[in-house]
Amino acid sequence: MKKTLKIIVLLSVTSLIGYWGYTWYFNKASLLGVIHKDADSVIKIGIQDIKETLVLDALTSPKYYSDNISLKQKAKKKDTVDKKGVNFTPYNLVLFTVPKVQNTFFSILSIEDNHAFKNQIKKYSKGLRLEIDKEHNIHWLEHKKQHWVCAWNTEKVIISFGLDNTYQKSKKVFLDVLKEDKVITSKDNKWIATLSKSKSHVTHISKKGEIKLQFKDGKAVLEGSLEANEEDTYPKKVSYDRVPNAAVEFYWDGNFNRIKNRDQFIASWKNNTFLKKVNINVPEIAELTNGFFYAGVNGTTTQTDTIVTYGYDDNFNKIEQKTLQEKEVPSIILNLGRDKQPLKNYLKEQELLTENDILKNIPLYQFYVEEDDTATIFKTQKLKESTEQITSSNFMNLFIDFNRAKETIQLPQANRYFNLLNSLQILAQQSSSKKVVLNGSIEGKLDKVNILSQLFFGLKSE
Repeated sequence: MKKTLKIIVLLSVTSLIGYWGYTWYFNKASLLGVIHKDADSVIKIGIQDIKETLVLDALTSPKYYSDNISLKQKAKKKDTVDKKGVNFTPYNLVLFTVPKVQNTFFSILSIEDNHAFKNQIKKYSKGLRLEIDKEHNIHWLEHKKQHWVCAWNTEKVIISFGLDNTYQKSKKVFLDVLKEDKVITSKDNKWIATLSKSKSHVTHISKKGEIKLQFKDGKAVLEGSLEANEEDTYPKKVSYDRVPNAAVEFYWDGNFNRIKNRDQFIASWKNNTFLKKVNINVPEIAELTNGFFYAGVNGTTTQTDTIVTYGYDDNFNKIEQKTLQEKEVPSIILNLGRDKQPLKNYLKEQELLTENDILKNIPLYQFYVEEDDTATIFKTQKLKESTEQITSSNFMNLFIDFNRAKETIQLPQANRYFNLLNSLQILAQQSSSKKVVLNGSIEGKLDKVNILSQLFFGLKSE
């Protein structure tokens, strides 16, 4: 009996040591060769850590998982899966950004079987055109609606994601990786050392700091800190008018009195495609605001749309017919802090307002524009909203009550998410030092089930 126990203990210890060695090796090895040498930020998604967390969650909440998993469907899917040339769920999935291509993330994956990958890429290219960069012998594929581009050779595939993303925009990075192998391969590199030590499910690091996200029972928890340029980069106290009990509330004090903040904002947003489409010139707008922005959504209001149809008169001439139709929309208020010059006058000069002071070219809703001594106000209803003044130590705050937001916003596409969550809050404040501290959480409906499982099974059942 004692001998048997010794063997069991020995096997258990050996297994634990073996597993520790496996995780230690692959945790770092999976980070090599997948980050550009010029990266200025990196995100590590711990796929293996997430899998282990969900396995433990299934052991502690067996009824929830048994009610949501169909073993027959799982077996059927397993039988029909073809061999994959690329594993899209590696030990760690890594995303990175580079300074030369703004607002775009990249991810590098190894091609394990070139023949299988060719069959795999055909599945993702349905309805799209496979292209070849003959000059550099690179194959590539672009999905304009979903804003992703991928390029590959026989060894690697690199994928880019971004709102204004194109092959030409990402091409320099593709060439760096696929032709010059310009990636980090040293275990002693600072990016690799920091990421390999992190125990969080998602870790974002940049030259300014580190942000971590952990998926727990009932909620996801966000925390981190970023190095600010100066102690007064952002205000340590913010006073603002808010809509009481708003279903959705967001404010951000960009502190444009500090010229560097204004310039950074302009650089990030001046090439935004949507803003260009609605004829909003970011540099000119930014010069007319102090950088404070507030958005509140609470309840609904009605707006009148003009519906244009066409008919024919007695002589069969085509004539335009206009009818008015009332629709229910969210009651939204947006405040943009004023600088010295009034923004409303600028909007009129640029012919961005109608005669009734309604903002032109904005889809879905009509925004009435008003102005007082401190702010330019954009509202979906003409009536004056009741507000209360708040003073906070946070220069940024995002809050969503999903239960009330579902009733207020009334977007069928968003209801599937709103039905699964209770609330979200993210706060940012500048401490007494040159540091910005971030805290936040997103809460699900069930307290004792991991938030990732709630989202996965909830969205799958929709």
